[in-house]
Amino acid sequence: MDKVNRLILYDTCNFRDYPVGGQVTSIRNFLRYLAEDHPRRCGDVLLAGVSCDPAEVGRIRKIETAGGSFSFLAVTQAEADLGNVKKSLRLEYVKGLWKYRRLIAPGKEDVNYIHTPEAFAAVRLMRPGAVCYVFSHGTYLNMYKRVRFFKKAPLVRRLFQSFLMQVIRKSTAVFALDSETMEDYAPYNPRIIHVGNSIVCRPWKERPLPKEPVRLLYAGRLSAVKNVGPLIEAAKDWEKDCTLCILGDGEEREALEKKAGGSGRIRFLGAVTPEEVQRFMEESDMLVMNSTFEGIPMIILEAISTGLPVVTTDVGGIKEVLTYGRDSEVTDGSILEIRAAMSRILSGYAGYSRAAWEKSGQFDYRKVNRKVFAVLNESLRWERSGDDSQ
Repeated sequence: MDKVNRLILYDTCNFRDYPVGGQVTSIRNFLRYLAEDHPRRCGDVLLAGVSCDPAEVGRIRKIETAGGSFSFLAVTQAEADLGNVKKSLRLEYVKGLWKYRRLIAPGKEDVNYIHTPEAFAAVRLMRPGAVCYVFSHGTYLNMYKRVRFFKKAPLVRRLFQSFLMQVIRKSTAVFALDSETMEDYAPYNPRIIHVGNSIVCRPWKERPLPKEPVRLLYAGRLSAVKNVGPLIEAAKDWEKDCTLCILGDGEEREALEKKAGGSGRIRFLGAVTPEEVQRFMEESDMLVMNSTFEGIPMIILEAISTGLPVVTTDVGGIKEVLTYGRDSEVTDGSILEIRAAMSRILSGYAGYSRAAWEKSGQFDYRKVNRKVFAVLNESLRWERSGDDSQ
């Protein structure tokens, strides 16, 4: 029998529910695909991540996630309160990878599937020339501007940006979410593969027409690039009675709570589980986003899979997911445009909702991750070693 190569996934998550957001959901959907289509290979997967539980750090244990049983190694402890982060989790993660390198021990034929670029350096130090596939959840160009821990260290920021471009150059292949990122990366690596984020599609369930108070939902990290402030202002004084539920946490929470000014319309609910996010989507009337930077947000894909119309800015790959004026409305991020967009959706709500759900079928996790796995398997060669799906 051929030697079985391992698949090692790297990300600053716990591969279950931390942090709440699209990246961990996207990774879990890939694991779901593996558990369903290649169940015998789940034992050949190592998940190298983080944990809020210090007892999980530094030892390999089995976890149940996404319908499968996988080996998991937390290399550092993460802060559960995302609004109180003092250290760079990315830096602590890299240090942890090196500290526990003997537990990871990537072999020459193992495939390293990297979702956080900093892991690339640690992997190549552990195994020079290692096979490394990188999943880019957003463009790395000018990424240094979005990393808050380097703001007062311009030299470090420049070095970090140079490192990111080396990751693209030296990777075996790079998965990109949108056409703009593919164009950004094309001069650096001939193997840029276009894949979308993925969702678990749901059967159609007609939504009732919204009644006041209109139920608005934001879900995501409370950081500067998410630009949540105008959403709060738009909801506070909108002519229609409404509530804005804000799911998630982050360094901007305190400032945003001050902006809300105690308004009964604005509700900060903190980080919640993926199951709770799903429940809030089902109970809301529209998703509101106002980012200045995105890849293809998982939260938008999850929302439209429930028939939830979206108000958003036109950044990153969002326009590759939505059809503005049909399943969503686009704004320039200003308070007045946000309100106008919400009103347009209300005026034709049933049509927006149905169109949103219909669009979601394009991002089914089986379709997307079958393509991802086919690329990884060029190096894994799992399907050559016998009956792989039994």
